[in-house]
Amino acid sequence: MTVVIDFRGGPWQEPDPHHSHPHEQITYVASGEILFLAEGSEPERLGPGDMFATPSNVPHSIQLLSESARLVDTFHPIREDFL
Repeated sequence: MTVVIDFRGGPWQEPDPHHSHPHEQITYVASGEILFLAEGSEPERLGPGDMFATPSNVPHSIQLLSESARLVDTFHPIREDFL
């Protein structure tokens, strides 16, 4: 399942709270800048053209560093909660 998510109202002073899910996730940063945070990894500053992958059940979050960002998320299996 692939979804496009737009974030606005940045830059954020703090990251979103960490969350996890049973889905594997691959994210492409289409526009904007974010800080990607994942349990067990160093924070990564990412911009247009960058990607990150999050394994199943790993707590993760982002912090919006620019005014807005567009992320293209791909999940496996399908996220029923997004339907």
